[in-house]
Amino acid sequence: MKVIDEKGRVFGKINIFDLLVLLALLIAVFGVGYKMISDKRKASGMVPTTTYIVTVKTPAMHPSYAEALRKDDRIYYDNFGFVNAKIIDVREEPAMITVQTADGRLVETQSPNLVDVTIDIEVKDTHDTPDIRIGRYAVAVGGKLTVKTIYAMGMDSDVIAIREK
Repeated sequence: MKVIDEKGRVFGKINIFDLLVLLALLIAVFGVGYKMISDKRKASGMVPTTTYIVTVKTPAMHPSYAEALRKDDRIYYDNFGFVNAKIIDVREEPAMITVQTADGRLVETQSPNLVDVTIDIEVKDTHDTPDIRIGRYAVAVGGKLTVKTIYAMGMDSDVIAIREK
């Protein structure tokens, strides 16, 4: 007995094209079902989470940046909306900048108009990935992070500490 006969049927019963369509349909149904169950588990809190405090520093910003961060504490990214993180503290300190003196030397001095902004972000991270994520972006000490709310956006903030809450 041949596996595929002269009419293109598997074991003389089903057309190979129909078999492929049936397999594709079963895989799609399985994938959608898995996604729905996975999303339901996340929404019900069945997926274990850990809360972290991620501290980032944004150097040499206008003071209005810190004010804007305080208006809404939720982190927001355009592609995802509000994510699994919120701002819990915003601190400012005078920014140190490098200026050139009249004799050509470079000296570091305190900026009269700019501040360094340090931000503590509370992150509720699920254990479905091996790293800590804010939205889809992985964070690690020494890395960069864009801190964005609906009122403010600080590019290239430095991640300076991560601790478990």
